[in-house]
Amino acid sequence: MPRYHFNLVDSKTVADEGGADLPDDIVALDVAEEIARRLLAERPQLRNRHFSILVTNQEGEEIGKVPLDVLH
Repeated sequence: MPRYHFNLVDSKTVADEGGADLPDDIVALDVAEEIARRLLAERPQLRNRHFSILVTNQEGEEIGKVPLDVLH
């Protein structure tokens, strides 16, 4: 199973939210959305500050970003 990494970013990496072995990119992006929702619940001050959860694969290639500002 491929390994994915999740980082809280604005213009640079702010926090490493860890990694996980997941079946594919779609599941990795779903996990990123769960992380983003959890962060907003725990730290609502992150809203409207252009933060995203950046998803990369084990080679360091970007899979996608989940912007915290678009979640409801």
